[in-house]
Amino acid sequence: GRIGFQRPAAISPKTDSWRLLSSDQTLRVDVREALRIDADWDNRLWQPSGHVLLASGDFSPGIEHRHFRDRRYEPDADYRSDTHVFRDSHWIGQITVSTSTLGSKFLSVPGGQIARWQGVIDALLASLAIRQPLPASEALVELHVHLTLEGLSPRLVGNQLILSLAPPATPQEASGVTGSHISALQLSLLPVGRPEELEQAANTAFAAYQGIPGSRVIVTPHGRAVVLRETGLRSTDDEDHAFATTAMAIGRTRQLKLTAFYNAGDRGRMLEALERVVFSLSLSDR
Repeated sequence: GRIGFQRPAAISPKTDSWRLLSSDQTLRVDVREALRIDADWDNRLWQPSGHVLLASGDFSPGIEHRHFRDRRYEPDADYRSDTHVFRDSHWIGQITVSTSTLGSKFLSVPGGQIARWQGVIDALLASLAIRQPLPASEALVELHVHLTLEGLSPRLVGNQLILSLAPPATPQEASGVTGSHISALQLSLLPVGRPEELEQAANTAFAAYQGIPGSRVIVTPHGRAVVLRETGLRSTDDEDHAFATTAMAIGRTRQLKLTAFYNAGDRGRMLEALERVVFSLSLSDR
């Protein structure tokens, strides 16, 4: 992603690198990013519902910034949720930092969780940086994901990779809202956990997907994948009927879900592209 900060030692990713938590989960950091489409779409991030605007201005040349607070929790010594939103002409992102006791009296501390974590939060926010967008190929190298991108117009939309047979003609197509495309969901840094547990989880997932009726297995040079049965997304008429086919790629310790969305006219080319991507995919362990 483009939003970066110095990670305090007190927090770490638990499931992926877009969400970080303290060991007792009383401090939480969530990051979201997207491409801009239109005012209505942008406002989901740019004007979060139920929040009060505390500050706004320019974060850096070309980058606007807004700071919001969820007022539902005030006044409270434990619960607070602040969201910082950034955008340029094509991109929008937000980082939310929140404290809580998870509703448990056993996580209450003298002075409250807000006071406990304020220094850590201040240091994190002081280190915030927005970098220039990376080409998809370079971003995937950072994520230790290797696959063919030739002829597939790759672009990153937050934590997903969008691939299409032709360059996107509209913001909606760029974001994978419309048009035939392949979406690789929940891209993240290396998974968190002990290698043997991750390997066992990957094997368990492979066996589960393999057992789904209508699925088929692809053995690739770098791993394996299970292609699931095609599903219909809507039924208006034959020409506009939309379909989806998902491939669950399984490495030694990592998994990646790739889904092709297409209409009847694009079915053959999109399924061929999906299989080509899956066959080329390598999920590095480090």
